[in-house]
Amino acid sequence: MSESSVVHRQSWATILLLSLLPQPLWAEADPLPEPLTLTYALQQASADHPQLQIANAGIARARAQGLQVEADNGLAVTLSARLRWIEPQPSNIDQSHDDHRLSLFVDKPLYDFGRSSAKEQASHAALQGSEQLLRDALNRHRIAIMAAFFDVLLADQAYARDTETMTMNFLRYDRARQRNELGQLSDIDLMEKRSLFQAARVLEARSIAAQRTTRARLANLLNRPGQLPSELQAPQVDNDARHVPEDVEPWLTQLEQGNPLLLSMQAQQARARAQLALAQAEDQPQLTGRLELSEYTRDFGGNDVWRAGVQLDVPLLTGGRSDALQARQRAELQQISARLEQQRRDLRQTLLELWSELQSLRMEQQQLAAEQDFRELYLDRSRARYELEVASDLGDSMVRISELQYRVLKNRFATALAWAQLDALLGITPGDRDTQSIKQRSKQ
Repeated sequence: MSESSVVHRQSWATILLLSLLPQPLWAEADPLPEPLTLTYALQQASADHPQLQIANAGIARARAQGLQVEADNGLAVTLSARLRWIEPQPSNIDQSHDDHRLSLFVDKPLYDFGRSSAKEQASHAALQGSEQLLRDALNRHRIAIMAAFFDVLLADQAYARDTETMTMNFLRYDRARQRNELGQLSDIDLMEKRSLFQAARVLEARSIAAQRTTRARLANLLNRPGQLPSELQAPQVDNDARHVPEDVEPWLTQLEQGNPLLLSMQAQQARARAQLALAQAEDQPQLTGRLELSEYTRDFGGNDVWRAGVQLDVPLLTGGRSDALQARQRAELQQISARLEQQRRDLRQTLLELWSELQSLRMEQQQLAAEQDFRELYLDRSRARYELEVASDLGDSMVRISELQYRVLKNRFATALAWAQLDALLGITPGDRDTQSIKQRSKQ
């Protein structure tokens, strides 16, 4: 195939890109809207996604442990039946052979000297920790959706930029080939133009591949594997509405109070303390109440119809098991406390890096705005010179404008994503402020 047909062939790539996509794997899922908005995408961060199902399983496990604690402290009713045949002594008055019994036992722990209280505290702390982990997983999932959504838009912008670059290089190569045939251009200059054109083709091909891979990643995060969205609506994110404080200290205070990971680790620490208290209570007595109702086929003086009483069990010697259990729980508490402190330091460092990044992105935004003013004026001059048939670099100017538009879009999305990550660190659902702002603008 001649290289002159490359432009026509590449133009079909965009048309065929979405028609060749795999069919949806989940027939019961509703199709994604066209165009797909960021607001709708964030609404799909549901518990059905595998990443969130893992966190939900932790909550279900913690609740099951709580039910187990309640069951251990509740009534235990047991039905006991015995079928037995005997050969009585000749001296016995009752010479029957049936010696059956049916008994009903009702047991209830009355006092365990701190065991049940420690179990309840441990169960409650485990549930709180699991709920905070679910919050963190949901926040991370929403951020991942935002990042994937922005990546698709950037891939589309990169494709437009690289297509324009490829077209410009093809036209230059085509003119160079004509001049070479007329003897006006050397072979080495022709090969240079050809090399630049081929390099531009590679970049465009990579952009086309990125359009598909970014859409596939977004579809997976939306729990719609195989349903690749064809068109996305770019959100009008107003990053200027939020300001970076001069001091990061107020954010650090919010971090301590609202970060889900810190709250989860603190709950784990409380659970470890309760587990240690439970281990220490193993040496304490246990008081249990019992009611017994029985029916017998033989009458004996010792066969009581009912019995009621309390039973006190006092551990005298455990063979060191209690000491070993307490030592293990102390070690676990120490480990969790150390992990909590390390987590706190890591999160504070992440917050500081986000604070610095937001400042850098704001400076970059100002630089891009100045460059955009310059490039637009430069493009106007190049277009005017082109219309006057004066030597012009109009093609280069248009390519630079496309590259600048990509950088502006990347800066805008990086800033929005950094704010979303900051919200997640502070315990705020990421994306809520952006989606509310988008809804308000759409109503206007």
